[in-house]
This record gives sequence, structure tokens and C-alpha cells, in this order.
Amino acid sequence: MKFILLLLFSLNVEAANCVHSPTSFKCVEFVMNHDGDTLTVNIKKVHALFGKKITVRVAGIDTPELNSKDVCEKAAAIKARDFVAGKLVTAKRIDLVNVKRDKYFRILADIVVDGKPLKELIEQSGLSLPYDGGTKVKKDWCK
Repeated sequence: MKFILLLLFSLNVEAANCVHSPTSFKCVEFVMNHDGDTLTVNIKKVHALFGKKITVRVAGIDTPELNSKDVCEKAAAIKARDFVAGKLVTAKRIDLVNVKRDKYFRILADIVVDGKPLKELIEQSGLSLPYDGGTKVKKDWCK
């Protein structure tokens, strides 16, 4: 009986911590990532039309492009994609905060993985450049 009460309590605490706000979606489910800065999630407690298989762009960074003809950039893009997938597939909790639309009307958000900003994790790996939505900065990914 004690175990059941403890389990119910922990489920209620989890549910209380996973409440969405106008600018955040808490406890989203990772589906896949396309590259280092774009992923797909399911947003719990949101109608499937708006919350199932939703593409989200990581705010504030740009990662190398998978479709690049540059061999070094393509290799870096694969590393970035795999790095992000590794972080998200093992995550216990993923939150989207500061959610808004970008200039192409895509969903743009700060993604928090187990309490750590995904942007910072990618930046620390050296697999991204700062990006504010304007003109992209070119980088020689061979260096």
C-alpha cells in the first residue's frame, strides 16, 4: 500500500511539473532529429493535429548542413546530428521554452534537456555557430 501511494504521489508531481504555459511546452517526447538544429517532438496534452510530430528549431544556433556539397561540412553535420540524437534519445525530460515562430513561421525554441540548454551542449561540442535568424555565417568546417 505504501508503495502504491508513493507511486501515485510521484506521478502527480511529474504531472504538475509538466504543465504547459503560453511560451513553453513541458515534458515533450523526442521523435527524431533531422540534423543538429532541427528536431521532431510529440507535445503531450495537446491535440494531435498541433502536438504530434512537430518540427522545432533550436534557437540561437546554426549547425552544419547535411545537404552540403562540402565534404567537411557534411561530415560535421553528421557529427552534429548524431550528437544531438544521443542527447535526446537518452533524455529523461525535454522541455521547449521561449517558444515562438521564426521568420519562416517554423517553431523556434530553447530546448532544455534534463535541465541543460541543448544550445549550450551543442556549442560546447564545437558543432554550431551563433545564429540570430539573419544572414548565416560561413565557416570552414575542415579547420
